Amino acid sequence: MFPALVDLLAWLPGALVAAPLVALGALALFMLPGLALLRLLPLPVPVRPAQYLAAALALSWIVPPLLLLAADLLGLRWGPLATWAVLLLAALVVFWPRHKAAPARPWYDAELGLLLALWGLTLALRLYLVRELPAGLFGDSYHHTLITQLMVDNGGLFRSWQPYAPLATFTYHFGFHSMAAWLHWLTGYPVLRAVLLVGQVAAALAVPGVFLLTSQLFGERTIALWAALSVGLLSVFPTYYVNWGRYTQLAGQTVLPATCFVWMLLLQQARQPKLTWQRLAAPALLAVLATTGVALAHYRIGVFAACFVALYALYLLLMHVRSWLPALRMFFVAILVGSTGVVFTLPWLLRLREGRMLQLANHMVTTNIGATSGNAPSPIDLERTLANGMLPLALLGLLVLLLRRRWLALLLPLWLGIIWLAANPYLVGLTGAGIISSFAVIIAGYIWLAPLAGAGLAALVDGVGWLVGRVAAGRQAQAERFVIVLLATACILWGVGAQSNLLDPNFKLLTHADLHAAAWMREHLAPEAKVFVNSFPAYDAYVYAGTDGGWWLPLISGHRTNLPPMSYGFEAAEDPQFALLVMEYNQAILEHPLESAAAVAALRQWGYRYLYDGPAANPPVEHIDPARLADVPYYERIYDRDGVTIWRVR
Repeated sequence: MFPALVDLLAWLPGALVAAPLVALGALALFMLPGLALLRLLPLPVPVRPAQYLAAALALSWIVPPLLLLAADLLGLRWGPLATWAVLLLAALVVFWPRHKAAPARPWYDAELGLLLALWGLTLALRLYLVRELPAGLFGDSYHHTLITQLMVDNGGLFRSWQPYAPLATFTYHFGFHSMAAWLHWLTGYPVLRAVLLVGQVAAALAVPGVFLLTSQLFGERTIALWAALSVGLLSVFPTYYVNWGRYTQLAGQTVLPATCFVWMLLLQQARQPKLTWQRLAAPALLAVLATTGVALAHYRIGVFAACFVALYALYLLLMHVRSWLPALRMFFVAILVGSTGVVFTLPWLLRLREGRMLQLANHMVTTNIGATSGNAPSPIDLERTLANGMLPLALLGLLVLLLRRRWLALLLPLWLGIIWLAANPYLVGLTGAGIISSFAVIIAGYIWLAPLAGAGLAALVDGVGWLVGRVAAGRQAQAERFVIVLLATACILWGVGAQSNLLDPNFKLLTHADLHAAAWMREHLAPEAKVFVNSFPAYDAYVYAGTDGGWWLPLISGHRTNLPPMSYGFEAAEDPQFALLVMEYNQAILEHPLESAAAVAALRQWGYRYLYDGPAANPPVEHIDPARLADVPYYERIYDRDGVTIWRVR
């Protein structure tokens, strides 16, 4: 515990000094757009400074994808100049003096200070985890980095994946990649590292995000701060996402709390008796933009948001609406804003027809294949979600809230239940299981657990204070303060140590040795040379994936390999038969031991003149084995350094 905290504090100053422009640029990127949005489109009611900042941090993530989509529709190219111009304009909006005096309220309070401290500590932890990595981990990180690089190369959204892969459509949700590309344009930070940094910032933004959702649901500062602490330092997720490069889902879950927050304020305002469209216009437009932003960040998380809005509207109707007129207003506003959000997203959704996503979704609906394979809950990931006391704390929090007649607490398990049914519709006799995967729901569990765990931690403090008050009259407040300090300190010390150990090096595919080898390849291999790298059939043999840094070669060395990015499974290719060809040539080569004449013949037939084996191995059993190929006359070893071996096929 203590060594981890000491190491973190020793590393942090040097990291900030080493890259001050990146630190300042990232701070501007993750704060200014959201603050400007809230200045231009004010919230309908005053909120506390901590809530305001938390909303701004999340809403900043919707601005880059919305502007890139608008630029694409207008045929405009994006780049560093446009990025700087937008952020300077945002700064002007944020700091421009008000024409009339704003209502007197403090811009800073203890709650904001504590939230900033928790977020700062969590952010430092997330960045400390990846301090020595050259790029993101596992398979998802490769295509996320490739998409970001293509955005940079093309000046925004694109269709062709050349020169890295022969794909001809881009239909993937792109909110995360927009942020990474903007960070590169803003600071010049290398794309490989920008993807990693933005992903880790998103993981840290779970702290203000959960705080925002909790504070609006339960209205108690203490519960919201404990919830923020639990997601930042106790919960395994979302920190563990780093091992998978699961950053697009994380981007959606970064925008989700602010989307829910804005919709809650909008629906509350819509049921007021003296409603004017002038007062409703700004929050309505903000809700439209947030709805569009969460959909562009991640399609599945857009469904999460829609489920929440429907449930919250139902709660207001059942608990707070006593006549048909406010109910009608709420319904009209919800339909108008929701449909406008769909219209704003429609230009992008129409592009889905170009790729293969709709075909895959239709296949899942018609065959209901997800009901029997590929969508089963993962016991290991469920255990991670519930670990470190999150489940008992959440159950305690739910019990205490219900005993206090805080019925809104039921919204969280009901929300989770509806999303679980959306992921497993066969439970109610419907098809389409797997379109929203059970895995995606399970690893998002902190969204529902952390607010209730915050209530559980607050209940523990209250309980100890009550017991002390029974024993020593007049000491209850003192005891509660002491318990708060003690419990928070224990959580921080334990959490820093636990969170520091969540990165699993077995998920590392790309290493520094691969980058050095790629530089050598650019000098010594012809640009048109094709390289065979380690591969294996993944997702029930639907696609082929890589096991080491060789998968990254098209991006880092410029050479074609036998492995396109995983996105070839849902994008359309230049050749309609491309996906079948990938399967055919991988199968043709992998079915023979590489030391055999048959394997060499297959390599030559498909045009592969080199073999590449990197230091990583996940899964650990690889087809290219340097020990077995050492004395095979069919190959000439031309590179052998730091675990990377390259052979020429004779």
